[in-house]
Amino acid sequence: MRRESIKTYVSVGDEHLVVHAEKFVPEINNYNQYLMNQEKIVMTKKAADNKYLHRDFHISLNMLMEYIENKFGKDAVIQYLSQYTNAYHKPLHEQLMAGNLAALTDYLTEIYQKEEWPVSIRSGDGFIELQQDACPGISHLKASGNQPSSCYMETYRTVYATLCEGTPFQYQLLQFDSETGACTQLFTKKEEEKL
Repeated sequence: MRRESIKTYVSVGDEHLVVHAEKFVPEINNYNQYLMNQEKIVMTKKAADNKYLHRDFHISLNMLMEYIENKFGKDAVIQYLSQYTNAYHKPLHEQLMAGNLAALTDYLTEIYQKEEWPVSIRSGDGFIELQQDACPGISHLKASGNQPSSCYMETYRTVYATLCEGTPFQYQLLQFDSETGACTQLFTKKEEEKL
């Protein structure tokens, strides 16, 4: 019997995990028999244990928008983004319907932290103003050798306008640079709601 040290390297995205183990291995000439007799080391890891990597979502979404636009037109992209927003953001929409604008501030802060992206979010009584020098999605697309869909601005305008539908709030995309995604977004309480 000899002592053997085992190192296993596991890579997930940019993260690397090294698992070390030692065991005693009998001296054998038949490698297949050796493999059959080895002890197994099992490591259980959940997706939630990994760092959230949102960036590649932008590539998939961009490809989907290009496909829909090429096959069905820009209006179909807008319709898809509206349906997506109504389904995915339903809990946030319900919070906004109840007048809870702070829930949106929390969501925006959390998503930009996950993106590890600098952004200015100002909020006050009945408003949120968000300014960014570039869009994390467009930046990631370009860094990956992709070009943003001609409809990419709708991931802001359509998604957040749809999110505000039927709530006491409205959304405005005040400025958007299609090259960089630099933009100014404003969420405000509707005028009739201020009375």
